[in-house]
Amino acid sequence: MPNLAWYSHEVCFWHDPGQGSGYLPVGPGIEPLRQFAVDPDLRRAEGLVRMAGVLDHYTQVTPAPAGDDDLLLVHTREHVDRVEAASALGAGDAGVYAHVNHHSAHAARVAVGACVQATEAVLDGRHDRAYCLVRPPGHHAEPDRAMALCLYNNVAIAARAAQRHGVRRVLVLDWDVHHGNGIQRTFYTDPDVLYVSIHQEGLFPPASGLVTETGEGAGAGRTLNVPLPAGSGHEAYLAALTRLVEPAARAFGPELILVAAGLDAGGHDPMGRMMCTSRTFHAMTARMCALADELTGGRIVLAHEGGYSAWYQPTLVLAVASALAGLPEPPDPFLHSLEHLPGQRLRPHQNRVLAHLETHHPLLA
Repeated sequence: MPNLAWYSHEVCFWHDPGQGSGYLPVGPGIEPLRQFAVDPDLRRAEGLVRMAGVLDHYTQVTPAPAGDDDLLLVHTREHVDRVEAASALGAGDAGVYAHVNHHSAHAARVAVGACVQATEAVLDGRHDRAYCLVRPPGHHAEPDRAMALCLYNNVAIAARAAQRHGVRRVLVLDWDVHHGNGIQRTFYTDPDVLYVSIHQEGLFPPASGLVTETGEGAGAGRTLNVPLPAGSGHEAYLAALTRLVEPAARAFGPELILVAAGLDAGGHDPMGRMMCTSRTFHAMTARMCALADELTGGRIVLAHEGGYSAWYQPTLVLAVASALAGLPEPPDPFLHSLEHLPGQRLRPHQNRVLAHLETHHPLLA
C-alpha cells in the first residue's frame, strides 16, 4: 500500500463564482441561477470518499496558503495584485470569466499551497502519492491574467516549485475536458517540462490545443495536444494513454508526474460533451500510477481541476481516490446510463487523431 496524502481545506469550499449561468454572471438575458462551478459540491465529494472508507487510506493534510514567492514562479506581480483587489471588493471579475467573492483570493492561495506542499512532500519522500481536492481550478490561468474560473495556475506553479526543488524533468498530464492554455503557455519553450493535454476538440478556449501546437524554441516537441472529438468515451481515453501518453513519457524520462485531474469529461457534466465514466477515471489514474512506479520512483501528484456535475462529480472523485490508493473500482449508481452508449468504444474518427499523433508528433514519430 503506497503512502498517500490528501490535501484539502475548508476555505476552498467557500470560493464561489457567484450567481449566473455557466461562466456568465447575471446580466442581460441571464437571471440569477446556481452556478455549475459551486465549490460546496467538493465538500460532498470529500464526504463520499470519507463515507466509502477510502479516505482512511490517506494522511489528511491541511495546506497553508501559498506565499508570493510561490505565486511569482509563474504569475506577474500585476496579476496577483488584480486577484487580491477584486476579492477584497467582495465580488468582481479578476480576469476573463474569472469571478470571485470575498474568500476567493485566500482560497486560491490555499489551492496553490496545497499543490506546492504536496509536490514537495512527495519529492522529499514523506509521501509516495498525493491528491489535492482544491478550488479554484487553475489550468486556464496565464502568467498575466485569470481566465475561466481559474485564478492562479496551481499545477504550473507546482511544476516550477519542483524545478526549484531540484527536479530536472516534469511530466504534466492534463485530462480536463478543456484545453489547459495557461499550462501550455507557461512551459511552451521549456525543454524540461512535457505538457500533455487530452481535451475535447475546439471546446475552450477556442482554437486552443491543436495537434500542431508542439512547443517552440528549446521546448520544441515538449507539448503534446490530444484534441479528441466530442462524444469520445472510455476506449478513446484509454487508447490516448496507452498509445500516446505512455510512450511520450518514456521517451521524455520524467522524475515527477503531475496530473491536472479535471473531471468534466464525465458523461453527465454540463461543461463538456464527452462520455467518460468512473471506470474511465479509475483506469486512467491506475495507469498513471503504474507509469510513475516505472519512471519516477512512484512520485505522482494529482490536483483537482474542472468538474461541474453536482450529482456525478463525487462519484468520479471517489473513483480517482480509490485508484490512487490501489483499491478496486467503487460502486457507481450512474454507470448504467453511460457505459452502453456507442461512443464508449473507439470510433474511426477518434482513432484518426491518435494515429496522426503517433506518426507526426516529434516524441512519437
